[in-house]
Amino acid sequence: MFKTSLFAVSALAAGLAFATVASAQSSSPAITVNGAKPDASPYQPAPDNPNPPVPDKDIYCLPAIEQFLPGDYYACEARAAYGRNKFRKMIDMLQESAYWANKGAQYALGLAYFNGDMTDVPLNRPLGLAWLALAAERKNQQYQLAYASARSEATPQEYQQASTLWRQMLLKYGDKVAAKRAILRFNQTIADIDEAAREGGIVYLPGYAPYPQSAFVVANKLHDQATADFENIGGTVVVGKPEWLHGQQPASASSTSTTAQ
Repeated sequence: MFKTSLFAVSALAAGLAFATVASAQSSSPAITVNGAKPDASPYQPAPDNPNPPVPDKDIYCLPAIEQFLPGDYYACEARAAYGRNKFRKMIDMLQESAYWANKGAQYALGLAYFNGDMTDVPLNRPLGLAWLALAAERKNQQYQLAYASARSEATPQEYQQASTLWRQMLLKYGDKVAAKRAILRFNQTIADIDEAAREGGIVYLPGYAPYPQSAFVVANKLHDQATADFENIGGTVVVGKPEWLHGQQPASASSTSTTAQ
């Protein structure tokens, strides 16, 4: 039986680069965003910080990130729900993340339904196979292998049902729709911070930091994360840093951009 345990699926940590805990921060475990390990170094403590990794149940997902990268934010909420044994909420958060083109979330949903080994998540192999097919859309080797393995174990009837579901789900969760949706969302919401960065301004995102930060630094971090999320997507709608973010940080701080959830 196809059994890549959901308990070890790093896709559940897709938004952890933007997660903290109230009492302490920690170094990041091995996680992926859409199949690639994100650069979490800007969010990690100093190397001599002795705190152990944050348990899933203690993860706090920064609400301010939802407006820019909802796929990452809801994947983070899914991992937090998993850590608290709230599996129905985990599924809901994964579906919301999948709506915003997070392939890691689609992969985790596929495993959950195909295996049916989690409380409150009923076995549904056709639905699981359809999610795995969607996850494999960007040719990620791990996701392609999982889909091929699940397909080889599916009965002809299950595969036929999965194909019908996949065609329906593609209209909502496929990259031609979901990725375009997510990239447009990012480009629209990052615009004010990009402009503040151009002017050498500062920005305050509630929960992101206890005080306003350089808009140049924040914009670069968010753009880098968006690039990691969407770099393997084809099409005409793209994520890209404005020219002024490729240079050195402006010396002045003449303008302030405040973004609130």
